[in-house]
Amino acid sequence: MVVEDGARSLRDLFPHDRVVFFCDAVFAITITLLAIELKLPGHAGAGHGEGDTSAAFVSYFISFVVTGVFWLGHMQTWRHVRQVNAGLVWASLLQLMFVALMPLATREYSAYFSGNSPERFAFYALVLAGISLFALVSRWLVIRQENLRERIGVVATRWLLWRGLVPLVVFVLAIPLAFVLPVWCGGVIFFMVFPCLALARRLIQRAPG
Repeated sequence: MVVEDGARSLRDLFPHDRVVFFCDAVFAITITLLAIELKLPGHAGAGHGEGDTSAAFVSYFISFVVTGVFWLGHMQTWRHVRQVNAGLVWASLLQLMFVALMPLATREYSAYFSGNSPERFAFYALVLAGISLFALVSRWLVIRQENLRERIGVVATRWLLWRGLVPLVVFVLAIPLAFVLPVWCGGVIFFMVFPCLALARRLIQRAPG
């Protein structure tokens, strides 16, 4: 018993509120920076045609929605957290590392629409896959350390995990698909997350306990 208490006292624990506030700040700054590259059609300047401006607004809209979905998922996960350890902090930091790349990735995504460069699309999908990966890792850590199967039930726990897994699968598949899909699909494929999540939820609800 003394050994166990000593091991617990040596674990790195962090203030819950400070970690959550820091994560919220990064998400908020990222969403704000998404709008910096936007220019109205009459003020786009030389070298920026109407098509480039439209692509920038489409990319902004998609990135805003996707980033917002990640933030909502972050809140869904962290509302179950009662104790913040080093593993959860590092998983969150690695996720935020990719979140901070969203303005750059969005700029490349916009150039993909106007220049038809699949590498830019693949980079955008890679950034989203990175965010999804560490969001899923965070969910798995929370499920394990907070014993969510006992606290919220097996079905709710399974749904929390699949809400992180489905976007990861979609965004990872988008990387190779960037080199074979037509340009117009680049604005549609990421929204496949929503019907896939709806299907996963239906299957989880119907699955035997």
